[in-house]
Amino acid sequence: MMKRSGAADSAAGDFTEALMTLGFSQYEARCYVGLLGPAPQTGYAVSKATGVPQPKVYEALRKLVSRGAARQLAGEPVRFAAVPPAELLNDLENTFEHRLVQARQSSADLQAPAQPESQEPVTSLSNRADVIAAAANAIGSAVRRVYLSASSGELTSLQDAVTAAADAGVDVVILSFGRLPFQIDGVRVFRHASTDGAVFRHHQARHVAVVVDSRETVYGLAADGRRWSGIHTDSEPIIAAVKGYIRHDIDMQQVYSDFQAELVEAYGPGLQGLEGYRADATDTRGNARTASGRTALGRRAGRASAG
Repeated sequence: MMKRSGAADSAAGDFTEALMTLGFSQYEARCYVGLLGPAPQTGYAVSKATGVPQPKVYEALRKLVSRGAARQLAGEPVRFAAVPPAELLNDLENTFEHRLVQARQSSADLQAPAQPESQEPVTSLSNRADVIAAAANAIGSAVRRVYLSASSGELTSLQDAVTAAADAGVDVVILSFGRLPFQIDGVRVFRHASTDGAVFRHHQARHVAVVVDSRETVYGLAADGRRWSGIHTDSEPIIAAVKGYIRHDIDMQQVYSDFQAELVEAYGPGLQGLEGYRADATDTRGNARTASGRTALGRRAGRASAG
């Protein structure tokens, strides 16, 4: 075999690497490049020219023949000739395109029945900073009305967003758990007074619930007061649920404001007696409540309905 120049050696190395990226093994690529020349070669000659061990060279040559990259010539000793590179690369391109078409079709057939009919878009929020940022951005996009329910610390973090929305003429309705940390003209504020002075196991919880123009909602919760998680979505069912939760809570606080003495007498501080439906509920003295235990206010309401 003719000795190659430095440039030829470099080109041979580059072509060998290129063939390997196209799926040839190292020995196959080296043998193919070694076969390129004016005359067919024996396996022994290819081994000497390429450095591929003799026990491996015939295996590599047979694989080149099976994939159409080389031809085995009749006669003794057996000789091999490379298919011209242009022909080889055209065959590889056609084969790849055919396999790509098959893969796309198989992928489509596989995914079509597995796709659900619809999915609600929900963005997950994994910490307080993300919850506050999402709530502030949502409030900042408001045009008509914002419903906001939150604990005092979170309301403080949202003060700038609420102020900007109110200044822009947005109707802002706030339900504050604890003292409202700011005063802004034009903002309607309801305090969650029914839980003042009552001790619940879940009072360490903190939350943010926002509904903007009935088109997007952010809800975040730290049940233990530290570890936050939440969602941001324009899903109509979730928006309706969060909006209903805030409005119902506001309605309850207005009822509490009008009938505070009667409600505390009937259900105890913090209205804990309303939790009698829970299996682990206890009354204000620590005694288990039963579903059959009706309060004086409940009996009065029942008689009024019957009348």
